[in-house]
Amino acid sequence: MAKYTIKKNRIKTGCLTGFTCDEQAKLELIQDADSHGVFLRGIDGAKQDAEWGRFSFQVECSEDRAYSVYLLAMNQKIREIGGTSVDLDVMLSEPEITVESKRYVLRKLGAVRYIGRSDILLYDLKGQYLYIAILAAGEGNLTISDMVVDSTGDNFMATYPEVFRERNSFFHRYISVFSTIYNDFERDIERLPQLLDPDLCPKELLIVYGSWLGIDMEGGSLDENMMRQFVREAYELNRLKGTKRVIERVLEIILGRPAVVIEHNLLRSWIKEEKIEKPDGFQTQGVYDVTVMVPGKLTEELRHRIVYMLNQFKPIRTKINIVQMDETPTADSRTYLDINSKLPEERAAELDSGLALDGTVVLK
Repeated sequence: MAKYTIKKNRIKTGCLTGFTCDEQAKLELIQDADSHGVFLRGIDGAKQDAEWGRFSFQVECSEDRAYSVYLLAMNQKIREIGGTSVDLDVMLSEPEITVESKRYVLRKLGAVRYIGRSDILLYDLKGQYLYIAILAAGEGNLTISDMVVDSTGDNFMATYPEVFRERNSFFHRYISVFSTIYNDFERDIERLPQLLDPDLCPKELLIVYGSWLGIDMEGGSLDENMMRQFVREAYELNRLKGTKRVIERVLEIILGRPAVVIEHNLLRSWIKEEKIEKPDGFQTQGVYDVTVMVPGKLTEELRHRIVYMLNQFKPIRTKINIVQMDETPTADSRTYLDINSKLPEERAAELDSGLALDGTVVLK
């Protein structure tokens, strides 16, 4: 049985209108797009009048969102439509052609429409090339993943006497129910290695894997990329637990850039030995305490992420102070301009509800 798994590369050769596609070939609907359609180039069955078995995919759809699947099998890619020769592969993958125009061509060529179906038997379709289109309408979310085409559709018909092997008969469709269950189990088994891969597993499993490796991420309000990175580096982070290096790395994962970590014990020693001057307004505290200097301003959510994760890796007696460093430049008596430096020019602007003022703006 030939199985065609529709991955990212095949999707990208087609045309996505109002959908996004991630690395795992998961399609997600863009809410504010004018139209929504997924159009794939023809899947080659390798012979004339090829028989097709089953098309299935995983779908998550809101109640107010409807979707339709269009399926068409043909022996030739080029067809005459309205007196014009049309290459269906080229036409369906052209982003400048509207979704409605592509729908019209598919219906004109005899495409079969299935409404709200994610598991479809294709026993009545014959043709070397199978074309697939998915169109959405209404409001709400829609995600599509794990698209698979089976050329046979069943696993058991060949085991029965010839008299029972009539294609597309009631018995054929009845036996296909059990083949569907069998094939779904087989696909789940094939996906088991992906479930243990931190780059490919579902987001929900990342919290579980983190707990297995000694990292609690359940209450950290972390986004998906952060959680994947913590799982990837769990061994190294646990090995460095209680050190300055692990604090720096945790901050870098959360902030996306390095932060400055100052150990109060070392700072007190440097000030005492007159290696550095004590910064104005900076209070050295206990010998176990640490000050983290974060570039830019922190939202409450970001501050919660930092505190929640650092508490798991810092030394137990350490108190962490977070200082926000304003990125706005300020000129004082110690400021000088180097080569190629210049002062910003004055610009006119209008204030509205969406405009924010930073530290370099002066109203006149």
